[in-house]
Amino acid sequence: MGLTMVAHAAPSQEDTATDAAAIMEAAVAAPGPGPGLSVDPALLAEALACNDAGSRDGAVLLVHGTGLTASESWDQTYVPVLTADDYSVCTVRLPMRALADAQVSSEYVVYAVRELYERFGGAVDVITHSQGALEARWAVRFWPDIGDKLDDLIMLSGSNHGTIAADAICLQQLKGCTESVAQQRPGSLFLAALNNGDETPAGPDYSSIYSFTDEIVVTSALNPSPAIAGASNTAVQEICPFRPVSHIQMITDTVAYALVRDALDNEGAADPERIDRKRVCTRLVADGMTPVDALINASTYLPAGASIFLTRGMAEPALKPYALAALPAEAQAPSLRPVRSLLSSAFGLAGSR
Repeated sequence: MGLTMVAHAAPSQEDTATDAAAIMEAAVAAPGPGPGLSVDPALLAEALACNDAGSRDGAVLLVHGTGLTASESWDQTYVPVLTADDYSVCTVRLPMRALADAQVSSEYVVYAVRELYERFGGAVDVITHSQGALEARWAVRFWPDIGDKLDDLIMLSGSNHGTIAADAICLQQLKGCTESVAQQRPGSLFLAALNNGDETPAGPDYSSIYSFTDEIVVTSALNPSPAIAGASNTAVQEICPFRPVSHIQMITDTVAYALVRDALDNEGAADPERIDRKRVCTRLVADGMTPVDALINASTYLPAGASIFLTRGMAEPALKPYALAALPAEAQAPSLRPVRSLLSSAFGLAGSR
């Protein structure tokens, strides 16, 4: 059978852009649970681990950060502490130590929230560390049913507007950096799509907890990358001035944990006014955790750093079709001049809040 060649007039660039915009607008407006999940359901199920059900309503889902596993972040910290306090606690293991495309990793969070909502019969509380905030927020933004299934979204040191560390890693690796690290560069297409418009879509109560001495998600009072519009945004130094808390240490810090529990145990987001400052400012390790737990947690810098720096050859993935609708028309690809990107990160020029 032969092939019939039919000549057509090539559409103009303006017509193509108009048609694409119409398609994206219709896709966003269409009812339904959001995009279909591209990951094998068996892999999604295998990545979810839960303890025995506690007596409290709902469940808590823990989402880890870049270069780590769920076990490394949570098994010596939040899992035993929350379990002892009768919470149903689950973890999700993001693929490739959360070094792969964050859009794909977000599907693991979508699956986990849906599964826990059905399994435990109540709204789910999500606690994230570092990059985990991006997957959780991406899930709420692009899967409409997820927000309805959440109670609290609590972020520890979330890289919500990117981090200068991602710029530095991508700069020194001449072969490129991993996909999720590239997505955490200030000005990335991923962050542009995530943060365009409403940063806190309806559904959960948002709490962002961070530190001015964070060496990974570098932040300051003038440029708090973890802070998002519409959330309760609190630096631990606002409660305990001059308190040094590093990126990994946020998981075991007393002040951070007190804010997490305040959000979990009360209506609404974390409220720093309810924190007993005299008590938390005199303690280093969170209630229920030991100094040994904190040391084990701190040791996760080694596998995290090794996995990040030894995995190369990737760049920022293209946005999924469903995310293109959220990308501002004026958005540009991340700068090809690393020094300019680094300066933008350091002085808060990468984008508005």
